[in-house]
Order: sequence, then C-alpha cells, then structure tokens
Amino acid sequence: AGDAFTAALGWRLGLGEDLPTAAAYAVRVGSAAVTRKGAQDSYPTAAELAETVPEEEVPSP
Repeated sequence: AGDAFTAALGWRLGLGEDLPTAAAYAVRVGSAAVTRKGAQDSYPTAAELAETVPEEEVPSP
C-alpha cells in the first residue's frame, strides 16, 4: 500500500495538483492496492479506481 500511495502521490503532484487533492487520490490507490494479491499487479488502473469511488465523492481534507 505504501508504494502504491507514494507512486500515486508523486504522479498527481507531477500533474500539478495541490497536496491535499493528490493525497486524497493516493489514499484511494493505496486502499485499492491492498484488496489484491501481488505487487504491481495489485495496483488499480485509473478506470478501476474511478469505479470504486468517483473523485467527486471524495471529501476535501
């Protein structure tokens, strides 16, 4: 979960998002990653992540 979180956080910050928004996305990625077995195979795609909780529904910190 930590690697997935860190990768997602860095990616979203690289896209220019602010830290709270990028962190909220990264939490979703890390949470999804622990629901599957494996390392990189456990990382969700953007489409899979959008199906779990649409970004519009993620509360702002």
